[in-house]
Amino acid sequence: MTQDELLRRKPVWEAMSDLFLDTETRWSVPYVARRCAESGYDDEVLERIFWGEVFPEAIPNMLQVAGEWGLLALDEAALIKRANHPSIPWLTRRAHGWMVQGSWLAVRQVTSWLRGLGDEELTQRVSALTLLGHRFFEPPERDCLMATPERVEAVRALAKEEWVRYEPVCRAMFGAEEKSMPADACAEAVRKMLG
Repeated sequence: MTQDELLRRKPVWEAMSDLFLDTETRWSVPYVARRCAESGYDDEVLERIFWGEVFPEAIPNMLQVAGEWGLLALDEAALIKRANHPSIPWLTRRAHGWMVQGSWLAVRQVTSWLRGLGDEELTQRVSALTLLGHRFFEPPERDCLMATPERVEAVRALAKEEWVRYEPVCRAMFGAEEKSMPADACAEAVRKMLG
């Protein structure tokens, strides 16, 4: 791997690893998608990077009783080795891939929306999507700390526009085990926030 390729890949590896933290990772989807879109990699390469490079390195964090929740320390040498000799660990993916599959599919969808946008519009859309995700995945009865009046007002019009296409993506990431927090109530909390 050349130095230029390594510089291009590192932000993608670091962003993708956020999906393997022992915390609410669905909030990170717009950020990860942004890094994927900015990389210029096509979907096929991103798929290979995610499943063949990052997944084998990062999935052990999700299998620990108390995994890292702030920032994963990735083994760069191992990632480079996997990038130079690509293969997707099918057995590991089959056993544990379900843990990140929904978020990864969401990242791929949002990446397709963000490709080709200029920096300013990209930043605005990612801000709107991040706010929407935070509100959706917070329990509806709790205040969403990220949804300050200033933040909501700054992206309200764009967030309303984005919610039309992001709501189905968020619903698809919603786990069956989250029965105590129905998706309809979460979507209603978003609509209420947007006014």
